[in-house]
Amino acid sequence: MAKLSLLTIDKESPRWRSFRRSWYRFRRNPLSLVGLTIVIITIVIALAPEYLAPYPDHAGYYINFKEAKQPPNIKHPFGTDEYGRDIFSRVMFGFRFSMTLAVVVLSLTAPTGILLGLIAGYHEKTWIDALIMRVADMFIAVPPLVLALSICSILPPNIMNAMIAVSLMWWPWYTRLVYNTTVSLKNEYFVQAAEIMGASKFHIMFREILPNALGPILTKLTLDVGWVILIGASLSFVGLGAQPPTPDLGTMVSEGSKYMPEYWWISIFPALAISFIILGFNLLGDGIKDALSGG
Repeated sequence: MAKLSLLTIDKESPRWRSFRRSWYRFRRNPLSLVGLTIVIITIVIALAPEYLAPYPDHAGYYINFKEAKQPPNIKHPFGTDEYGRDIFSRVMFGFRFSMTLAVVVLSLTAPTGILLGLIAGYHEKTWIDALIMRVADMFIAVPPLVLALSICSILPPNIMNAMIAVSLMWWPWYTRLVYNTTVSLKNEYFVQAAEIMGASKFHIMFREILPNALGPILTKLTLDVGWVILIGASLSFVGLGAQPPTPDLGTMVSEGSKYMPEYWWISIFPALAISFIILGFNLLGDGIKDALSGG
């Protein structure tokens, strides 16, 4: 029985050993653990702000001018805004809006970009490759924020249109990443062996090539959460994203900027919240990249 168990472990060991080595490298990096902790905190807050926020009713049309523009204190750790709303509670709800934007955008753009990158890379130097990659390169040539601002400027300003604008500009980056990986892998021995054995194009792309591209994709997904949140906050800051009284972090920074520097806390704490989220996902993404690459 012991010998059978040992053989079973050995048979499964290559992939398991690779995972354990990556996890070991990840745990040995203190910054990776800091990033993971920040991301967990962000996700927990985003999932349940109505239970964690001390004043959940302040996320909407709450007005109490008697408590307006109070500096940070025991009752309101981040102070209150011009309408007397608790900024700490609104920042917690802002985590939800920021994470919702990132999840929706990346859920739409990553699969689209990955699929197009696989198709273009596998059909390298054909009209399919030329068509897909020229369109992708056209989008990539324009700075993301400029393209998002251009799209939002012709649409009614709201959070849904901000998601559409960011989604339209984000897929080409995944297409380019997966295209480069596919081109480098399509001539490897394991792909050629699958072709000789009569495997379909679908099988080769999704069972042979895609699993070997998951490392770079996972790293980019993690890093992109921060970038998408920053772009979304920028759109809200200039009035093209979420609209008041939505507790969006970018909108809160914009509203508070009118009262700087006297009432600094109205803008500073939402801005620090954006930085906190971006820092967490950047540290986590760098940690995943180092763990998978053996760095």
